[in-house]
Amino acid sequence: MDAVVRKWAACLAAVLLFVTVGPSARAAAVSARAYALVEQTTGRVIAGADMGERLPMASTTKIMTGLLACESGELDKTFTVPPEALTVEGSSMGLQPDESITLRALVYGLLLESGNDAANSIAMLLGGSVEGFAAQMNAKARALHLNDTHFANPSGLGADGHYTTALDLARLGAYAMKNPDFAQIVGTRRATVSYNGIANARTLINHNRLLGSYDGEIGIKTGFTKKSGRCLVSCARRGGVTLVLATLNDPDDWRDHAALLDQGFSELQARPLLAAPVERRVRVTDGARDTVAVRCDPAVSAALRAEETGQVAMQVRLPGKVEAPVRAGQKIGELRFTLDGAEIAHGDLLAVAAVAKAPPRPNPFVSFFRGVGAFFARLFGQKNQKSVASRA
Repeated sequence: MDAVVRKWAACLAAVLLFVTVGPSARAAAVSARAYALVEQTTGRVIAGADMGERLPMASTTKIMTGLLACESGELDKTFTVPPEALTVEGSSMGLQPDESITLRALVYGLLLESGNDAANSIAMLLGGSVEGFAAQMNAKARALHLNDTHFANPSGLGADGHYTTALDLARLGAYAMKNPDFAQIVGTRRATVSYNGIANARTLINHNRLLGSYDGEIGIKTGFTKKSGRCLVSCARRGGVTLVLATLNDPDDWRDHAALLDQGFSELQARPLLAAPVERRVRVTDGARDTVAVRCDPAVSAALRAEETGQVAMQVRLPGKVEAPVRAGQKIGELRFTLDGAEIAHGDLLAVAAVAKAPPRPNPFVSFFRGVGAFFARLFGQKNQKSVASRA
């Protein structure tokens, strides 16, 4: 019964998403069982089909594994490979038991060679166990609101309760590509790392054939098992627009990705959101001046269709006052640009000039008593002078 309910829910989600993104959502002759094309900055859907259906995702699982490793802050720390991590089946980067290797090198082996040995090693080193790391993966999925994704392992080998949707996977890819270390690794076509203590003795080749063959491709991950079929997440950037595409169970994924990315780039352009600079004034407390001018230059853009430019709303977010001192170029507020209620871009409102802190104002009571003191000091000084003169 639960399976039937989930199936109907997935169908309803797909219909709603199709209505949301419009008639261009379904591209002709796409071989994928499910796919989702999103704009990276916002994660909004550009095209898709069966985006809400839960499906296995094979080694695209390693996007989450690699992301958590890149976010750990320990990429350049050297670890010892746990021997028990190497009993896993499938693709491998050729790790040796107890060899010393950096976490960064493990992530290269994970994301370029799709090493299951690297996946298990990362899981045991960062999570204590495969199960412990899977719990971290699921916590991250919840934090990213990937509500139709669940991980049972760090590699993507088939397991009960291991699934995602095309939309969740595309949005995970979009988020991961914002991490500079992750993006740099998945955008590398060939790398050399240490092998059992010998520097640069292990060569790793990226399985993503779109790198170097598709104009603008910058990542991210392939995957395949007999159960899942071919799975692929790709990311490409052209003219200020960055797109992320996820396909699940797609026998013709290389061609489909090229066609769908082309479709996305034909629809979207990086369009300016401001015709002229936006300027405001903000009150300054305890400053040498009472107000400061703030400004947002017009170089703010968003990936939009031509007909969407007139639908963008702008909100100005500024505090009622700021306290001196204020630095020139200091961020005081921001402009928020939305489309259908969702944020698509923002621009910083920066202080045009510096405002120094005003010199401290004298306390009137202190000034009064100082004046009284000075008066009596002069008075008694004069009397003393007269007394000395009379004695003389």
